[in-house]
Amino acid sequence: MKSQSFLLALCAVASFWAADSQAAQPNYAYSTTVHLSDGKTLSCAVNEPLTAVRATSTTLTRRETNEADVLATQRLRLVSGPTSAYPSPYTAPNVTCGAVS
Repeated sequence: MKSQSFLLALCAVASFWAADSQAAQPNYAYSTTVHLSDGKTLSCAVNEPLTAVRATSTTLTRRETNEADVLATQRLRLVSGPTSAYPSPYTAPNVTCGAVS
């Protein structure tokens, strides 16, 4: 009887751990919408595949790209705190932005 209870408890813990690890998404990968100072609205994918942002024919200037990168990565700066290893998804993120239609 003790072995059955132990086995049942072990299975319950293992299934909870497996479900928890599959459902959790890293806090350094997300999509967000940013509003630039010139009025443009962009959809940005941070540390996600390029398919997360719809392909558009809108070309951004260097200033717009820089502003979008800073606004899109604000959440990373809040999560990582004042120190983080370099390079990491927090300190060297991959940001892709496209115009919202």
